[in-house]
Amino acid sequence: MKKRYKSAYKGYRGRSSWRVNLVPIIAGAILVLGAVAALYFGGAFPKLWALLPHHEPTEQTDPDPIRTPEEGENQPNPAPDPKPDPDPEQDSPETGYATIEIGGEAQEYDTLYRVGNTGFEYFTYLPELGEKYAAAVTATANGLKGIATVYDITIPLSSSITLPDKLAGNELFGDQKDAVEQLGGMMGDSVRLVPLYDTLMQHRSEYIYFRTDHHWTALGAYYAYCQFCQVKGITPHPLADYVKDEYTGFLGSFYRDSNGDKELGKTPDTVEAYHPVSQNAELDYTDEDGSVQRWQVIYDVTDYPADLKYSCFIGSDHSYTVIRNPDLTDNSSCVVVKESFGNAFVPYLVDHYQTIHVIDYRYWDGNLADFVRKNGVQDVIFINNLSAIRSSYLMGKLQGIM
Repeated sequence: MKKRYKSAYKGYRGRSSWRVNLVPIIAGAILVLGAVAALYFGGAFPKLWALLPHHEPTEQTDPDPIRTPEEGENQPNPAPDPKPDPDPEQDSPETGYATIEIGGEAQEYDTLYRVGNTGFEYFTYLPELGEKYAAAVTATANGLKGIATVYDITIPLSSSITLPDKLAGNELFGDQKDAVEQLGGMMGDSVRLVPLYDTLMQHRSEYIYFRTDHHWTALGAYYAYCQFCQVKGITPHPLADYVKDEYTGFLGSFYRDSNGDKELGKTPDTVEAYHPVSQNAELDYTDEDGSVQRWQVIYDVTDYPADLKYSCFIGSDHSYTVIRNPDLTDNSSCVVVKESFGNAFVPYLVDHYQTIHVIDYRYWDGNLADFVRKNGVQDVIFINNLSAIRSSYLMGKLQGIM
């Protein structure tokens, strides 16, 4: 991997050798200068110049940088603004998305790539594992037809959404848009897809992924929640409706996997968490020993170690969690089948369901279809990031609950 990385890295920086053979260049230059001198002193040069077409100078010889392009005229890309971090610029005329320029030096690690103060996870799509995931979701939807509606939310990684534009196409990060489309194309008509790629790209200049960790932020999860609401046909709450907490000093998995990279350590992340509008929701999770613990949907992690700040969401990862909202009495319920990316997503559902069952398939060992029937669940929401879907171990665990 290192050899491929270094080759790709040199390629995008565009470096090339300047060493050339100067002898033929010097000889050619002498011949050209001699010819020009002969034409000039022989009187031919002014005559030839008069024959060439040229324009009279205008009052403004430099183009106006803020001039609106005429119809059909190509608009040039903005010049890069060198800054220490990968910062968003204006929208790209080709894609309509905000552009992100490279800032700072790059560094390779075994599992991630750092540019400036931001880490990005490597990604390679594995079709055979994608097929397993799509088959598991589709089998659930087909088996529960007429009983529950099955949704799928496939989450791209930051290495697709907020990756600096000059690294787009780098083989280390794969084509995640294509991967998402392939996965959706393999799922049956009974699965309701929640498209995220374009939505997240429209917000790529915002703080939707952490710099020092592989997860998305609560803001990224909020945009996914809005998309889910659109597909389901319900109205999402605006961000202004929520009380927000902030937990500073977060240094996540990228910082850990880089053995405490100094550039990542200089700018720790801030974990933002939005409390459900309902203040009466109750959360219980099942511990490893089978005991049930009462917790909070958003827990104050101010005093937690730097690497555990993401634990503020739904008590972190447990095999089974249930959240009840006593402010709702419509018997609405859902089950969220997730890995850790789902933790930041679940709190937004609290105001729409009387009961939310959360199953982390990495630890849960029941049968999903039986659980749905037994508990009268109306919606099943699969939410998984692309990195999980390329894991043979995790896809085996998911198939194990079918």
